[in-house]
Amino acid sequence: MKLSFILIFFAISTLSTNATKFVLIGSLGDLAKKYLWSAIEENVSKLDLDIEIFGASRNPKSDGEPALNEILSNLPEQNVPLDGLEEKVRLLLHSFPGGEDILSQSQTSFFKILDKLDVTGTNLHEKLNSLFNKVPKTSKEVKSNLDEIFTALSSSSKDLLSKSPGTFSELAAGVGQFVSKLSDASTKSSDKILSEVSVFLRNGQKHIANIADKIKGLNSRAKNFKERVKYLQLRSDTDFETFCMKLSKERLIFYLSIPPSAYTSTSELISKFCMKNGNQVSVAYEKPFGYSHNTADKLFHALNNLIGKQNIFLVDHYLGKAVTQQIFNVRKSNNEIESLLNSGHVSSIHISLLEEADCEGRAGYYDKSGVFRDMLQNHVTELLTLVTAELISDFSAAKVELLQSLTVPNRHQAIVAQYQGYGGHVGHPSSTPTFAAVLLTSSLPRWSGVPFILSSGKSQHSDRKEIVVNFKDREKLVFDFSLGRVLFRGKSLLPKSFSAPKNSYTALIKNIITGNKEILPVPSSVLSSWALWDHIIYLQHNTLIHEDHKDMGVEVHGHFLLASNTDHGDQEDPGSLKFFNKALLVTNHEEHLFEHLVQDIIRVIEMKSSGPVHIALSGGSTALGVYKYLVVHKDKISWENIHIWQVDERCEEEHVNARNLQYYLVDCVNIDPANVHLMPVNKDGCGDLTEYQNEFVSFNLDQKFDYVVLGVGVDGHTASQFLEGETLSSTQDFSLVKVDNVVSPLRMTVTMELINRSDWVSILVTGPEKRDIIQSIRDGDELYPVSNVSNPHLTWFIDEILL
Repeated sequence: MKLSFILIFFAISTLSTNATKFVLIGSLGDLAKKYLWSAIEENVSKLDLDIEIFGASRNPKSDGEPALNEILSNLPEQNVPLDGLEEKVRLLLHSFPGGEDILSQSQTSFFKILDKLDVTGTNLHEKLNSLFNKVPKTSKEVKSNLDEIFTALSSSSKDLLSKSPGTFSELAAGVGQFVSKLSDASTKSSDKILSEVSVFLRNGQKHIANIADKIKGLNSRAKNFKERVKYLQLRSDTDFETFCMKLSKERLIFYLSIPPSAYTSTSELISKFCMKNGNQVSVAYEKPFGYSHNTADKLFHALNNLIGKQNIFLVDHYLGKAVTQQIFNVRKSNNEIESLLNSGHVSSIHISLLEEADCEGRAGYYDKSGVFRDMLQNHVTELLTLVTAELISDFSAAKVELLQSLTVPNRHQAIVAQYQGYGGHVGHPSSTPTFAAVLLTSSLPRWSGVPFILSSGKSQHSDRKEIVVNFKDREKLVFDFSLGRVLFRGKSLLPKSFSAPKNSYTALIKNIITGNKEILPVPSSVLSSWALWDHIIYLQHNTLIHEDHKDMGVEVHGHFLLASNTDHGDQEDPGSLKFFNKALLVTNHEEHLFEHLVQDIIRVIEMKSSGPVHIALSGGSTALGVYKYLVVHKDKISWENIHIWQVDERCEEEHVNARNLQYYLVDCVNIDPANVHLMPVNKDGCGDLTEYQNEFVSFNLDQKFDYVVLGVGVDGHTASQFLEGETLSSTQDFSLVKVDNVVSPLRMTVTMELINRSDWVSILVTGPEKRDIIQSIRDGDELYPVSNVSNPHLTWFIDEILL
């Protein structure tokens, strides 16, 4: 049974002559909450605060005092540095060829590590196995001990202490014999490495002794802490009033580790009974902060009215991690790195929080949130702002500025997936994504054109939690949360004395006690984040959900994302010939449809082995999928021979089609800008149509396109050929059209005459809103403008959901 309690800390305050009181409200139902107690205990001890501590249950049916005693009995959280032991393992691994890669793998078994090494061209593991066969008794004992000790190294220091210190002595002796036998049959390099292992293990007993002394000291400290904690009944409003009415001119800090649904009601009690008599009150709330922008806005509006904006602390535990804290330190202290963090030097930034664990045991909660709300909107976004926001005195304002500059990705800049077996964990079929990757860009000059790739997922092959800043000179800045490293150009930026604490709440509790909000979220930054992610969450509903993503990676192609475990090589033949409206038909899922169409374009380009190839591309959102796969396959295309033309353009200042063509395709491939022919539109409207006609004739003596890609609107128009227009029967190549009751009524377009005399034409139709149009055309309705396309080499590419 989960119990609620209140912990009250009485500490000497520098703000008043009376004590500071730190009040922790949380759940006592399981021992998971001991990390909070441990963080509090560590801060109280290190800051040498003279405090009196009370724990109280708010649930009338709970047995609060026994639960409080139980959790205190499990302190301290064994957060003891292994006195250099782990660091020595890492240094040892660096002496192996390929050791850097091994550090990113699970370090639970020494022989799993050896299996990945190659010393002077010979697999060391094979040598070890060979020697096992010769001296099975000694070898098996050594292997068992090696497995045991390296398993222990990945355990907590309490578990490590429970291992018999004699194991180290026996292991050292065993390894010594093993090394002597191995030296006869191995290279000097492998002999040296195993000798280092032997020396390292001989020192193991001394390390264990040091650890034991530290744990003994911690246990004594924890005992003192427990003795200072007293149970206090605060189960009713009256209890709360009785406690607070005694306080005057106090500094009160409330830490709420409770369900977000109780934030407002608990804050009402704090506001009603404690924010009086000159008391200074602060309240800390753990994420999540709302379920959407709307719910977060309502929450903060209520809390601001009750507590006051300046008194609110928001807690995201990822910001308390040692490596996270180093992001700020590195940027502030290393002028070289800070000067490189801009679009002039950075090619991309990847932030990945990938977990090996699945959702079993918490699928009920997770299914309501999914990967977007559980990880990306908060943890991942906070990390992005720490790396990219301007270092100004008001860093919270800089974070808001950065977040508001981020562009909402289109559906070709997002990948979502769900691991196989998730439905079984949640107990019913579900479309909730458990993996997602998105590509974001910023409109700020500092980050112009730099893609930010954010990804997170459950049930991955291994934990990988890192920020990788890729520089244009191929160097990297890496913040590795899994291994507690910060690397720049392959070298560590951390001081030798650095030891990453396991409990991320220790730093956060200190920030709250000292009133330091510098890197913490604030309501304005959270709302800016929700404004972005609400759009992205809506976007993912129309995005292909991959089913099994354990092997899923993410590839960046220009301004697009592609799942790297999908086949984007030469596509197989779509099958037997199919026909639609008397023309060839290719049908598939939308994503594969783009692939098939681009392969068809490449086929035509290859048919014209020399000389220019003139391709006319339609605009609109559908065109982005075509641009995407042209960029994916850019190395298959001889761009020096390619001329790109527009099918149509709106006569307005935005000229959206040209802008998308430039950004998503032209900027990402090696095409001569002179071979990109944009329609002459400007802020004053349509330009000279004759000028575009003359340009077409001068570059294209045949006066036809080699390939035309068309789309279809929900009203059946194609290019800017509308039923109400006058261009369907025009004998010109290009025309101006004015159509009432449409967005941007004045447009420039190719004519049906030019479309039908071109060599190859494809009509691409995607999106469920086109279903009625496709059914009408299939039934023989020829009233739609697209029905006037009668090119002999016409192929329809239609999303399978429309047929």
